[in-house]
Amino acid sequence: MLASSTSSSRRLLVPVFAGLLGLAGCMNSQNASETERPAAERGTAVTPGKLDVASLLKRNIDQLRRQLGQPQEASDELVGADPNADQMKSTNGEGWINTFQTEGNTLVVTFNARNRRVSDIVLVGSNEDDLMLRGGLMMTSPDYIVMPISDGGPESNKVKGIRVIPRRK
Repeated sequence: MLASSTSSSRRLLVPVFAGLLGLAGCMNSQNASETERPAAERGTAVTPGKLDVASLLKRNIDQLRRQLGQPQEASDELVGADPNADQMKSTNGEGWINTFQTEGNTLVVTFNARNRRVSDIVLVGSNEDDLMLRGGLMMTSPDYIVMPISDGGPESNKVKGIRVIPRRK
């Protein structure tokens, strides 16, 4: 009788023990690929910073320069940061451009040199979704319009950047 009770106990213990081992194997045992966070979530040192392009559109060029630093155009160049007297006369100060590098982003800002008002900002890059994210932008905003700048190639989904234009109220 003792032998039959021992063998039936063992038969019960084997499945229970196997079940416990299986549970232990499933608990908190991930391989390296499962424990790593996706690259987009992890972030890296080369990831460009996020800008608030919508708030930059509300500033004039002088305020932008204070916030973003000096533009890449040097004042002693033929086409400098601001137009000279002859350029002001011929262009009336309209459509002047300053280029800024900030937090891994390139911004091309068009402004009126007479009234200093920013007319648009181009965020340069090849991935429209990434540019929207980096610029903190939404496609449907009451404050601005976003227009992709096509690279002109045969693939219409390739861009050189996005142009952000303020809606004047």
